[in-house]
Amino acid sequence: MRLAILSDVHGNLPALEAVLKDVHQYEVDGFIVAGDHVDKGPYPSETLHLLRTLKGWLIRGNADDYFFDQATRTPRIWPDGRKWAAVRWACQRLDEEDLHFIGSLPEQCVVAMPGTAPIRVVHCSPHDSTKALFPSRDPIALAWFKSANTLPPESDRLDVNAVLEQIDEPLLVCGDTHIPWQEECENGVVVNPGAVSFSLNGDTRANYALLIWQDHHWQVEHRAVAYDLDRIRTAFQTSGFLEEGGGMARAFLLAIETGLNVPRSLLMHFHRLATEAGFRNGAAIPDEVWEQAAATFDWNAAVNPR
Repeated sequence: MRLAILSDVHGNLPALEAVLKDVHQYEVDGFIVAGDHVDKGPYPSETLHLLRTLKGWLIRGNADDYFFDQATRTPRIWPDGRKWAAVRWACQRLDEEDLHFIGSLPEQCVVAMPGTAPIRVVHCSPHDSTKALFPSRDPIALAWFKSANTLPPESDRLDVNAVLEQIDEPLLVCGDTHIPWQEECENGVVVNPGAVSFSLNGDTRANYALLIWQDHHWQVEHRAVAYDLDRIRTAFQTSGFLEEGGGMARAFLLAIETGLNVPRSLLMHFHRLATEAGFRNGAAIPDEVWEQAAATFDWNAAVNPR
């Protein structure tokens, strides 16, 4: 029994196609796709349509919630500032059926195949759809999380073994953090396959993982697949995504091209400017501050860190 696990495709059709071509040689029995399917890339509709052809299990990620809200007309949040132009661009390219499909996806699921151990699939964590899991004993992955400015203080991180104790399945698949890792604990195993689109470990390849049922347990093989960066770069330009998405779309493209967390660096710069301008405690920040951030951000330093 073999399963392919993917996460964080983010509208990157060339990366997804390369992964599926690589998967084909292994004759897998199904696919697990752990959320964040369509935003941040120039192929939202095409990517979703290809994912829907796969035999397996799809769940909704936290980035998909923006589209879920639009599909259900939920008033909770629908951003209208320039900072969110890239999200709006993607949503405008999905039809009603696409939006309702995203809205119909569960936040998590259990994969139970005959003769194998069941698998819990989440995007972030089982009991919090916005709080991601991080490894505790993988120094290489932890170093990349620190470099990407995404690693919370240790006191704020979920204890992986405690999370496993709270679920019934011995294997937990998660996504969201864009860096591949796995950790075996007393209460089970956690696997993050990394991201199909813009990994944050300095590697521009598309990441996924294989689960192989052998010797009465799931074995994990992480895979990294090169794909046509020129094609995705051209699509950012010709689709209008780069122009209409503004600074954030530019940051997404640079992340794809470098494997570095340029979007986070841009947002940190934006929040510094907002604080200096006196906007604090969740106050609405005008578009002028966002445009200033995009104009004054050191784009070269972001892709050439010291």
